[in-house]
Amino acid sequence: MNGRTAKILMVDDRPENLLALEALLEPLGQTLVRANSGQEALRALLKDDFAVILLDVQMPQMNGFECASIIKTRERSRSTPIIFLTALNKEEQHVFEGYSVGAVDYMSKPLNADILRSKVAVFVELYAKNEELRIKDRELQEAERLALEVRHGQQMSATEARFEEILATANDAILTFGGDRRIMLFNRAAETMFGYDAADAEGMDVLSLIALDGREDVQFEIESMVTSSPEEGRTMQVNGLRANGGELPIELSLSRQRSSTSSEYTLIGRDIRDRAAAEAALRQSADELRMLNTELSRRQQDLEHAIGARSRFYASMSHELRTPINAILGYSSLMLDNIYGALNDQQTEGLERTYRAAKHLLELVNDILDLSKMEAGKIELMVEPVPFPATIEELFATVRPLADKHGSELTLRPEGTPITIVSDARRVRQILLNLFSNAIKFGEGKPIEVSCLPTESGGIRIGVTDQGPGIDKSDTRRIFEEFVQLSQSPEKLQEGTGLGLPISQRLAEMLGGSLDVESIPGTGSTFWLELPKDYDHVSTGGVPPEMAARI
Repeated sequence: MNGRTAKILMVDDRPENLLALEALLEPLGQTLVRANSGQEALRALLKDDFAVILLDVQMPQMNGFECASIIKTRERSRSTPIIFLTALNKEEQHVFEGYSVGAVDYMSKPLNADILRSKVAVFVELYAKNEELRIKDRELQEAERLALEVRHGQQMSATEARFEEILATANDAILTFGGDRRIMLFNRAAETMFGYDAADAEGMDVLSLIALDGREDVQFEIESMVTSSPEEGRTMQVNGLRANGGELPIELSLSRQRSSTSSEYTLIGRDIRDRAAAEAALRQSADELRMLNTELSRRQQDLEHAIGARSRFYASMSHELRTPINAILGYSSLMLDNIYGALNDQQTEGLERTYRAAKHLLELVNDILDLSKMEAGKIELMVEPVPFPATIEELFATVRPLADKHGSELTLRPEGTPITIVSDARRVRQILLNLFSNAIKFGEGKPIEVSCLPTESGGIRIGVTDQGPGIDKSDTRRIFEEFVQLSQSPEKLQEGTGLGLPISQRLAEMLGGSLDVESIPGTGSTFWLELPKDYDHVSTGGVPPEMAARI
């Protein structure tokens, strides 16, 4: 591309997504062009050519599929590769629709930076190679035009001066020969290409410049031109033969000028070693890309099979363990109620430990079962009105005995007027109960404050703040991973399963919201739950596509 960078068009209606794409692709060193809508992308394509288009599927007014259809109807942009990016439409019908409108790839968010850069880099390289080929083709067309001017010249006196100038300045080898195939003119480029001086080449049989394996083909083309129209040229690829016996690939253009007394032929030769190497590199890049896509597909299938097997194991294990655990709980409760006779203090203490351990184990089994349902996409949501702060006040009554046991004071600080959102009330309570319980258990008996405020979009934002030991910045992501507990205290490790926060975060995302944490070691932590005004996945039978990508 003669040192010029390729242009990459990024189309997304969300500026933060465009900014993230720029950060991912900046290391490629190419020119990144933004478009905030399908219409803006079409205007950009009218002005410039692009190596690849990264096109978001979900956009207002004109979605990605509609935009791609229009792009493929335009001659200038028809061959520009399109990679669809989506956080929602991962179903097979959407993927098929993407490929049917001309996409070369369909990637789901969150994006793998290395894979995205590798794919874009391949298309940038393909674009660069195609640009080089187009430049070479234009040079070849220019040389053919020069040959055509020579062929149509009827007056030799006027043609010779112009022809000499062409011969002296042309980058391609140009020579002429008569019906006896003897060379009459031999330009400087021909001298460089074949290794003969013009004086030595004149009078030679033109076939002596062609390697043995291509001479018959060239001779056939020359002879066939005798009976054809003078305007009918010939183009072919053969190996040229240099004076030192070496061979090189060349592209020949043969033409014939016929007068009333004789015929004269013009041969233009172009060294295509660079182009042959470029074509081989393109084929290799295409093969590597196909292999990469095949490997990615295989790994994705393996991952899906592994996740499915793990989920089935979790579900089976959970169901098998529930029965004996419930039996332990039931009989322990009956014995503690003295149904089978009075117990002494040592027996009572032992049974209470057994009861607490079995209850903790049942909670762990239930959490694992919830997790397996999420990963299998079998969580069902029951949408209904959820009032705030009334829901929080109800849950305070539930967790207050636990707060009193730990010596923590619960305080609710609502802001603004009461608000009602549409969501799954049971799952919202499950998330909040987990946050309240964690704040009490790890808050070291200090006051706990819960804030409740509406968002600009009409949703709700709830903050649960404790004054516990806090969480190190390097651990704020780990706490949302399965079975991770940061506390080193054996007593506190026994109080949790390490699944409450991961399940709560995934439930929040299923409900269209988010769960995050802000923490200062030694000061305390605040967990923020944000939920939208209306949950719009009413028909879901499981996990939204963007969350399924995380599982």
